[in-house]
Amino acid sequence: MANQGINFSALIYSPNFDTFAVDVMFNPIVSSPGSPAYAGRGIFDTRLLAVLAENNTVYSDQRTELDILEVEFGVLPKQGDHVTIAQDCNGVNQGEWVIVDTSTNGGGETTCTLRKWEG
Repeated sequence: MANQGINFSALIYSPNFDTFAVDVMFNPIVSSPGSPAYAGRGIFDTRLLAVLAENNTVYSDQRTELDILEVEFGVLPKQGDHVTIAQDCNGVNQGEWVIVDTSTNGGGETTCTLRKWEG
């Protein structure tokens, strides 16, 4: 009998999303043009990004991400789609974001890198 491995999406990620995810609205401008916006959820996070320059100075920025469970989507969001985060885990309105990159971890979770929408 072949070893099936661990179903990370069901056993690990789903309980984490039940605890940490916030409600969001996806506008599938690229992934499903012409379709209406739809509700979903994701884990919203902003991380420090420090880049060491050639002259040993440090450029500091931040990287804002929204992790999503792939099993919850018929069509995964793509670069260019928009996401509205009405409230983060602290109840703060985060507004509208555009997805600038996506990457899967191969275990059922996709990370959407976000940039604040200023349109």
